[in-house]
Amino acid sequence: MLKSIVLLSCLVLILAFIGKYMIDFGVFRHIETKGLDKCRLIVAPDGDDLAFEDFAIDYQKGIAYMGGDDRRWFHTFNLLNQNIKKQGKFFSFDIESETFNQLNLINYPYEHLHPLGIDLLIGRKKQLFITNYRVDNEEIIGAVDIFEIDSSNENQLIWIDSVVHPLFTVPDDVLAIDDKTFYVTNIYRHRKDKSNLMHTIEVFSKRPWSNLLLCSKTNEWQCSIVVDSIALANGIGCSFDFKTIYVAATAEKRIRVYERHYENNSLTYIRSLYVPFLVDNIILNERDQIIVAGHPNALFYVLHANNRQQHRAPSEVVIFLDPRSNSTFENLLLTNGELLSASTVGGTYKQKLLVGGFADPGILLCQDLM
Repeated sequence: MLKSIVLLSCLVLILAFIGKYMIDFGVFRHIETKGLDKCRLIVAPDGDDLAFEDFAIDYQKGIAYMGGDDRRWFHTFNLLNQNIKKQGKFFSFDIESETFNQLNLINYPYEHLHPLGIDLLIGRKKQLFITNYRVDNEEIIGAVDIFEIDSSNENQLIWIDSVVHPLFTVPDDVLAIDDKTFYVTNIYRHRKDKSNLMHTIEVFSKRPWSNLLLCSKTNEWQCSIVVDSIALANGIGCSFDFKTIYVAATAEKRIRVYERHYENNSLTYIRSLYVPFLVDNIILNERDQIIVAGHPNALFYVLHANNRQQHRAPSEVVIFLDPRSNSTFENLLLTNGELLSASTVGGTYKQKLLVGGFADPGILLCQDLM
């Protein structure tokens, strides 16, 4: 009798754990489409296989910069697949005229180019900081590559530098402070191609094993962990005065808010902004409002990442209108993936909303959602 009670109790606990887990990952969430009727999909020229996981907006000119890639490799970390092109492409997108323009790379020295996260630094020169993956001696290398937008020809990106560091496990997104300082998130501690078991445990048990790095250069690039114990550190953004840093903790369904200290770039945790989905990238518009895209249903996202042709995944984009004093948000877009699955980034410019996805080609352009 006692044995039966113990077994029944264990079964109840296991079922309760599985149920909570599925609720946390949005498996039972009902998706009621909102805003899709005001959106249309725009695909870049010759970009039928290019997904735009992230972009950065130049609010002075109304231009979005983005790196497109066939991201089928990311769920396996197999860049040696013969069906995957060795290089993605960079584009600028004029938000007013709604047109793509491919950017030519100058002096890029590597055979592989697989961009992921991106940030625009506007100073004396305009530079793009990009998390990028390539193959060196049959080993996949995660790096932060730095490009300068050619002031005499804005259709050209001049490669400046590539930063690789032992602390880079799976670099996801990057935030440039100046031309010699940036933050970069590691979304995973364990890469799937190195330890499939540990990677699976980390992702599906929501272990807080990832981190945020600070990298700076005097003579050489040096990196250190500035924030540890994050459950899937993903997108990163900052206020226009660089005083407040926002870090997406995907598995925690929240955006961590930090105060940045100018003297040494250390961070002090302030509070969190919560959303009802798995947070991906973060963009702050010219009014310091936060636009966040993510994944309402983790199961469908995983299926889509493995085979986008067979599986759609819901998309969600919200906006925090006053993130410094108010933790409430407004929903801009919620879909079942009809036009674009698995939204990873959203950004506003005037009355327009741009949305990029993990694997589906093109971007959504939506109007009058605010």
